[in-house]
Amino acid sequence: MNDSTTTGPQVAVSYLRVSTTRQMDTGADVDAEGNSIATQREANNAKAARMGAIIEKEFVEPGASAQTIDKRPVFKQLLAYLGEHPDVSLVIIYMRSRAFRNLGDAVITKRRLEAMGVKLVSAKEDFGEGIMADAMEAVTDIINEVQVRMSGEDIKVKMRHKAQMGGTNGRAPIGYRNVRIEHNGRQVNGIAVDEERAPLIKQAFEMYATGDYSIDRLQEAMADLGLRARPQGRGGAKELSRSHLHRMLSDPYYIGIVRYKGETFPGRHQPIISADLFERVQKVIEDRSARGQRDRVHYHYLKGLLYCERCRAEGRTSRLVYTEAKGNGGNYAYYLCLARQRGECDLPHLPVADIEWHVLNHYAKLGLQSKFLDYIREAIDRAMADAQAHVRGLHVTYRKKLDKLAQQEERLLDLAADGDLAPDKIRVRLRKIQTERTRAQQGLDDTGEQLELGARNLQQYLDLLDDPQSLYVRAPEDGRRDLNTASFNKLWLDDAGVVTDELTPAISELHEAARTFTHHNSASEADCATDNQQGSDEGETQKLPGDSREFGLNHRLRLADMFRVGSSKNVLVPPVGLEPTLGGF
Repeated sequence: MNDSTTTGPQVAVSYLRVSTTRQMDTGADVDAEGNSIATQREANNAKAARMGAIIEKEFVEPGASAQTIDKRPVFKQLLAYLGEHPDVSLVIIYMRSRAFRNLGDAVITKRRLEAMGVKLVSAKEDFGEGIMADAMEAVTDIINEVQVRMSGEDIKVKMRHKAQMGGTNGRAPIGYRNVRIEHNGRQVNGIAVDEERAPLIKQAFEMYATGDYSIDRLQEAMADLGLRARPQGRGGAKELSRSHLHRMLSDPYYIGIVRYKGETFPGRHQPIISADLFERVQKVIEDRSARGQRDRVHYHYLKGLLYCERCRAEGRTSRLVYTEAKGNGGNYAYYLCLARQRGECDLPHLPVADIEWHVLNHYAKLGLQSKFLDYIREAIDRAMADAQAHVRGLHVTYRKKLDKLAQQEERLLDLAADGDLAPDKIRVRLRKIQTERTRAQQGLDDTGEQLELGARNLQQYLDLLDDPQSLYVRAPEDGRRDLNTASFNKLWLDDAGVVTDELTPAISELHEAARTFTHHNSASEADCATDNQQGSDEGETQKLPGDSREFGLNHRLRLADMFRVGSSKNVLVPPVGLEPTLGGF
């Protein structure tokens, strides 16, 4: 225990604290630790001088806004220091509210210090000595706790209101900057696009949307392209971490949405990416999560696709997992049934080279007849021509909507000028009009693009099904993964090869249409043979095989539906996307 009766000046330590790192920046050009810390230091030094004490060591807690002492690492260091230096008899703080946010912490800390023979004193508060002094300290701590809790509730209400109005709480995400802008002659906080980083942020979303990049590969690529986090303190700008990239890819802030406590609101800031690009990125994330193809260390283009046929026959679902093992001087890759690890399946370990050959062999069964593919290519041209009128109609509708919104905005501005409507109501209505205008403008821009996107992707599916095995052989590993994702939801394997498959909706519909086409063609040829025999005596024109309109009427609409405006994405566009890879084969 410390002995406070020794002669000479008392030995003290000083505890200085700010709640946020931002407070460390206030007045940093004058004092490197900020104006708040400098003010506390001056007061603590003056208190020590009045008490005839010498401050032996200073503890500075920057940016620890924790509500309890146990979550403040520097304060823990202070307590450890006291245990190692029994000559210290005083801990000087600026104010009790700086050290304690609740009565419980204040009481526990005081008891711990008293057990060590150390007294806690406040530079700005003098409670005296004795029972009444202890009571006043307790009352002060209770008042501080009440004020903290009331302030917290008030801040929550204000932050939610700010989010409702489209404002950004706290520091803007990477790709944006917190700025001061002038509004009606006043300086207010605002958000501006970071012209240096925003293009790289958009590029990161575009790269990940292709499905060709894991988080690790994306991190390496963006580091090579020069994307860095904003500098913090004296450490300079650092590369984005994997967790930072993952949070960024899931943040709707980049499409103009503000989130607060699970709620979303239209933001006032400028979007960096389109809603369509954001949705494609989320689909890649969801697909990898659902199919077990997460961003892990081991990579193989068949991961997440393969399932055990023996388990399926037993009425259970068990995925084959990719594993690498070392042995006999090298690495050996194979697929293992998860149920085998639980002792429920006897499927042996399947070497990756054998699996790859079995999947390649299975692609031979995926192709379609050239006659059917030619028919569908013609159907695409017909459907595109039919849909142009629909696209033109949508353009007219969106244009009228924009004109109507402009008139509504003009009327609101007139009401504001005349003082006939409260300013708060005007702001809310203007915000609603701006949101609707953004949606209408985006719809105007996207109508033609969606149609072309659907037709282009359907054409790519047809190219795939023309000779899928040759295409698969020529494709690089990333391309093969894209082809697998576009073609199959699941492949069930035994040690002898692929037993069965589950096709993606687009491929399944094309195969169903091809079967109907073939069946109809066979029936038409038989009818033609009969009609031609009868017509030879009657002088009728011969009927060509497959010329009937029945197949076209039944299936043209279904296939056109796959790339109709506004309906193509869930069926036609694969989770990863074919366009970047198919173009290079």
